[in-house]
Amino acid sequence: MKGLSVLKKLFLLSSLFASMLVAENELSDILSQDKSSLLKYQDEQNSVQSHKLENSWINPIVLQYAKNYSTQFGRTIDTQQFIVSVDQPIFKMGGIWSAIKYAKALGKANALDIELQKRQLISQALTILYNLKKAKLQLQKLDFSIKNDNLEIEIQKESYENGLSNRTLYDQALLKRNQETTSKLEIELNIAKLENDFSLLSDHNPYALSLPNFGMIEQERYMNEQLELQRDTFRVKEKKENKYMTLTKYLPEISINGRYTDEDLNPLFAGPNSSIKKQYFNYGFKVTLPININSFDDIQNAKIDYLNAKVALNEKKKTVANNFKLAQKRLAIIDKKIALSKDDMRHYESMLGTAQDLEAVGDKTSLDTQIVANNVKVRALDQEIYKIDAQLELMGLYVNVSDAM
Repeated sequence: MKGLSVLKKLFLLSSLFASMLVAENELSDILSQDKSSLLKYQDEQNSVQSHKLENSWINPIVLQYAKNYSTQFGRTIDTQQFIVSVDQPIFKMGGIWSAIKYAKALGKANALDIELQKRQLISQALTILYNLKKAKLQLQKLDFSIKNDNLEIEIQKESYENGLSNRTLYDQALLKRNQETTSKLEIELNIAKLENDFSLLSDHNPYALSLPNFGMIEQERYMNEQLELQRDTFRVKEKKENKYMTLTKYLPEISINGRYTDEDLNPLFAGPNSSIKKQYFNYGFKVTLPININSFDDIQNAKIDYLNAKVALNEKKKTVANNFKLAQKRLAIIDKKIALSKDDMRHYESMLGTAQDLEAVGDKTSLDTQIVANNVKVRALDQEIYKIDAQLELMGLYVNVSDAM
């Protein structure tokens, strides 16, 4: 085989994102305004919830104002009271720090989940665009095949009328044309469905967009920058911190409490020699140790949840690695299909020259020459279709790699 194969050429392409024809923001812009807004709001909501959870261990400062009226002393007396109070845990056997780390890990895992949703939507849109391009090529291929069927029908009809063949070959040529015409109608229906599906994902004209050209990604980058693995790593960290938080729920907790009061004094105690203050502080601390019959089961459940997340992460790593190997095999098979199509094309090109020479001397008709010429074009279209199959495989590798879409 002369020159480098298509697969080898793909491997020679830079795996850096700069080598792609479409930049990250352009790929992101492929989604409709509504889809982009939904993802944006999810991301903002996750950020707010994560920040709220990080500070959830801080108890609120309570401000209270009250005004009371009493007729106990023969006349209506009103008293006012203003209170500032707080009851804040300051030591929880590491539980507070675990709660903060848990919130951070949960927020990052959820953010990656939202990013993966975005990637999947972009991938769906691009898959539709590639399949639209592929379907258009398949239509062209069927057009040439149907032209050949019509030419073959003419040849078989003429041969039958001249008594050189029976009607079976003529019937077979008619049947083949009808089958391929039906296939063409099915592809046209599929194109309409793809266009409709794309309109649900994007506001763009599917035929006005330039498709990216993915090169083969390095396995090391593919593994190290997997968003799914990064998300599941944060899930493991989240479960680990939750395990510590669950444990510390049943360990001693130290809290401080304080209260500032500014109030009108009761007339019974408000004499000139009274030592009772209108403004005063109450403060102290407390130690709490909860005893719960379900504490052991609660702790064990959190521990199992953590261990399960670790195993799931290991399984995901194996799945990701196997997906890469499977994609390599599929690309190798596509490469072989392209090589076979090229070999067929060279044979048809050789036959075309022979057919043109025979036509020139009257040994072959123009119908035979046209059939061979159409077969050359069909093989060229086959190669373009296979290249799209290769791009779909490569896109599947890129879809969950960070900074690749």
